[in-house]
Amino acid sequence: MMEVYYLLNLRISGIKSIETPIEIPFYKKTIKNDFDPEQYRVKGIYGENGSGKTAIMLAVRIMTRILLDRNYLSDSVNQRLLLESINKKTRRLSVDATYYTFDYTGPFICHYQMVLEIGNDGRVCLAGEKLERKIGHNSQMPYVLVFETRDGSLFKFNKGELFKYCKEKTKNLLGQRSFATFINEIEMAGYSLQSLPGRHLFSLAVFASRIYVEIDEADDHREDAYQKLKKLNSDEILREQEELTIYSWASAVKHRTMETVITRNQLPFFLEQIDRLSAFVRIFKPNLKNIDLETKEYGEFLICRRVMEYEGFRLDEEYESRGIKKLMRLFDILDAASKGNIVFIDELDSNINDIYLDKLIEYFTYYGKGQLCFTAHNLSPMSVLRNSKCAISFISGVNTVHTWTSKGNQNPEHAYRDGFIEDSPFNVDASDFLGVLGGADEDE
Repeated sequence: MMEVYYLLNLRISGIKSIETPIEIPFYKKTIKNDFDPEQYRVKGIYGENGSGKTAIMLAVRIMTRILLDRNYLSDSVNQRLLLESINKKTRRLSVDATYYTFDYTGPFICHYQMVLEIGNDGRVCLAGEKLERKIGHNSQMPYVLVFETRDGSLFKFNKGELFKYCKEKTKNLLGQRSFATFINEIEMAGYSLQSLPGRHLFSLAVFASRIYVEIDEADDHREDAYQKLKKLNSDEILREQEELTIYSWASAVKHRTMETVITRNQLPFFLEQIDRLSAFVRIFKPNLKNIDLETKEYGEFLICRRVMEYEGFRLDEEYESRGIKKLMRLFDILDAASKGNIVFIDELDSNINDIYLDKLIEYFTYYGKGQLCFTAHNLSPMSVLRNSKCAISFISGVNTVHTWTSKGNQNPEHAYRDGFIEDSPFNVDASDFLGVLGGADEDE
C-alpha cells in the first residue's frame, strides 16, 4: 500500500511579484483521526494577470528541487533563474509547507520551512531550513523540532553520535544543499533512520518526491538563462551544461523538439506508457488508431519520436494540434495525480476545450487519489468545484488570497466576474480601450 501524503497548507513570500507572505489552504484547520481528503482533492487558483499565480507554482518547484537535488544550487543556470525569480526588494524567498502523512507507525503532520537568500556575492544560498512535527492533530497543538539549519550549519537533529556525525559531515555544505539530501550518506555510514527524527527526515524527502510541477513553456525560462550565460564565454559554464544534458538524456527528459531520449532498458516501460497515452488521446480523438514510436540509436541511448496514426495517414506529433499536444504533454503528470501524488499545473486551461477541461477536473474530483492544484483563467471549472471544500482560491494583485466558501446558491464565477471577490475588482470597461486601440470617432 502506497503511503499517503497530503499537502495541507502553503505559505510563500519573496517570489516574483509576491513580496509579502500569502497563505494557500488545501484542507480545513483541524485534522481529526478520521482524516478524509475526498472532498479536498482539487484546488483551482484564479487571479488577474500578474497577480502571482505562476510564482506560486515556481516556488513549489524550487522547494522540491532543493529537497531532492544535491547539486541544484551549484548549477549556474539555476543560479541565474533564481536571481531572476526571487523578489528584487526582499532578496529572500521563503516557502512553508504543512503536510499530512502516515506510515506503519500511524499518522503525523509535519511543517517544513525553507529560506533562500541572495548573498553579497550575488549568489543564492540556502539561509536555513526547518522541519517540525505536530503533537496531535488539533490546530492548537504545538510542534516539536525535528531538525534545523542556520547559516549553513546544522543546529539541531537527533542526539549523541548521530548528531555529531551529521554536523561534521554537513560542515560548510548546508548553504548549498538541503539536509534532506544527506539521507543516503547517513545510512551508508551505518546510522539508522528508524528513530522518530530519522523517520520524519525521510518522510520529508518522500514528500518532495511525490510533488510534480508543470509550468507553461512560456514561463519556463531555462533556455533563456542558459543563452545569457553562454554569452559570458565561460568554458566552465558550457562544460557544466554539457554534463547536465547527458544526465538529462539518461533520465528520459522530454525535449521541446518532440524527441525523447531514453536508455535501452527504459524502452519496455516507455512503450507501455505510449499505449496508455494512445488510449488517453482517443478519448478526445476517437479517430486516432495508435501512437507509433520511431527510434534511432545514439550510442547507449535511443532517440524516440512519436507519430500519430490515423486511417490512411500518419502525422508527426510536431504537426498535431496545439490542444492535443498539450493533453499529451500533461498525460504523465495527470496520471501521477490520479495515483496519489501531489500535482501542480500552471495554465491548465491553455489550449484545452472548456468541455474537456471540465470533465478532466470532474474526474479528479470524484475519482482521483492524489491532489491536483492548477491555475487557470477559464472560469468554467468553478461550476465543477463550487461545492467542493477549499477548492477555489483567488489571489489578488495586492498579494492577498481569499478562498471561496459556499453560501447558499451563490455562484463563484459570477461573484468573481462581477468584482465581488475581496481585493479582486475587475474595473475594466470596454470604453477604456478607446484612444488606445482606436474608436468609432477616430477619423472625425
